[in-house]
Amino acid sequence: MDNPLPPPSEPEELSAKAMGFLEHLEELRIRLIRIILILAGGTAVGLFFSESLVQFLLLPFHPQNNQHLALLYPVEGFTVRIKVALTAGLFLTSPFWFMQLWGFIGPGLYSRERKVIIPVVAISAGMFLLGAAFGWWMLPYALRYFQSLTVPGVEVSWSLARYIDFVLQILLAFGLIFELPLFIYAAARLGVVTPQTLRRYRRHAIIVILIIAAILTPPDVFTQIILSIPLIILYEVGILAASTANRQRRGRNLAE
Repeated sequence: MDNPLPPPSEPEELSAKAMGFLEHLEELRIRLIRIILILAGGTAVGLFFSESLVQFLLLPFHPQNNQHLALLYPVEGFTVRIKVALTAGLFLTSPFWFMQLWGFIGPGLYSRERKVIIPVVAISAGMFLLGAAFGWWMLPYALRYFQSLTVPGVEVSWSLARYIDFVLQILLAFGLIFELPLFIYAAARLGVVTPQTLRRYRRHAIIVILIIAAILTPPDVFTQIILSIPLIILYEVGILAASTANRQRRGRNLAE
């Protein structure tokens, strides 16, 4: 009877690990190239509609006390259109690049877990767009607050590029904030956080949320509450997502 094959030597084990790592790097490179191409296509579409999109983003701005927007340097109009087109492409193609991001994680999941990737992608894109919509809703309140801080007797000319940057940052920031439950879920699956930790620091999280709401909103308690409620709800949803992830993680460890 033939002797069984000897176990692989240490150099062979290191080589196998290196090959596995290189395969992951290659997969990441392919995914990133796809994301870049997806965003390039979305940006091209956004550039075609950039003039209309800029006009749409100007809707929340209501001049007060001779306040107005101005182009302060020669290429400002061009840079504004590029930024608007890029952001529009980001939102327009969000389901596709979310698919690439979650697809990169897919090989590390069980076959039954891979079945939820498409629903998770849909939820990710939906929450991203919902967060941007919420940011658009609260944008006029923020603008009115900052407009109220002008100095009497001083003419105010806001840079169009700075204004558009502010609007796009609000939309992107709230889009990412609304991904909070999914981020918490992923962190819980990796064992970084636990539902118990999130519950223990719930009061601290609420204080941080109230501070953020006070900074982003005018000195109006009602508006601050309106902004705080969705963020607190997202945190609580994140705790539920972490509980689900924790159960799945324990089940997976038992299966192994």
